Amino acid sequence: MNSDKASSSSATHTERCYRDISVLIVDFDPICLKVASGMLRALTYEVLTAHRAMEALEMIQDGDLGIDMVLMELHMPDMYGLDLLDEIKRISDLPVLMMSFDRSENAMLSNLEKGAYFYFTKPLYMEDMSDIWQYKEAAALQESSFNEEEEIYEDEGSFVSDRNSSHGDDQSREETAKDPVEEDTLTSPLCKKARLDDVRSPGSDAAVD
Repeated sequence: MNSDKASSSSATHTERCYRDISVLIVDFDPICLKVASGMLRALTYEVLTAHRAMEALEMIQDGDLGIDMVLMELHMPDMYGLDLLDEIKRISDLPVLMMSFDRSENAMLSNLEKGAYFYFTKPLYMEDMSDIWQYKEAAALQESSFNEEEEIYEDEGSFVSDRNSSHGDDQSREETAKDPVEEDTLTSPLCKKARLDDVRSPGSDAAVD
C-alpha cells in the first residue's frame, strides 16, 4: 500500500481543491497503476494504491484513510470488478469509477447499471483524470437528496399516523355519543318474555278489545 500527497507551489485555485480529494486506485497491473497514480498526483490529487481487491476493501473499511472515491480495474484477478463494486457499495457510499481495456458495450452498461459513476476505457489520458473531482460532489449531492427524501417520507408517515390516530379518537367518541342500539327483536329478554307469556296464555287473543 502506497500513500503520497502531491504538492505544487504553482497550483491554481482549482488544483488546490484537488488536494482535498483522496483517490484509491485499484489495479493489479503495476504499469497501469503507475500511470494512473502519476496522472492524479500531477493534478495534485491525494493518491492511495492497492494491487488486490481484498487490500482495497480493507483500506476502504479503515475510516482513518479518508478515501473520497475509488478508481478501479474491472478485471481484477482475485475478485471480478462487478463483485468488488457490490462489496464497496455494501460497506460505503464512495463513488466508484471503473477502468478497463474492455471496450464492449455490455461491460460499460453492466458497470453503470451496478452503480459505477463512470467507465473509463484504457489507456487513460490526463483530460480523463482532471475532472473526476466532480464525482465526489455528485455523490455528496446524491446522498443529501436521499437523506432529504427519507426525512420527507418520515414526516409524511408521522402526519398520516397522527391523522389516523385523531380520526380513530373522533370515531370512538362518535360511537360513544350514539343512542344505544335497539336489541335484536328475536334475542331481546323482553321479547323472549312476551313470547313465553303468549305460550302460557293461549286465550290471550280473546282478551284483547
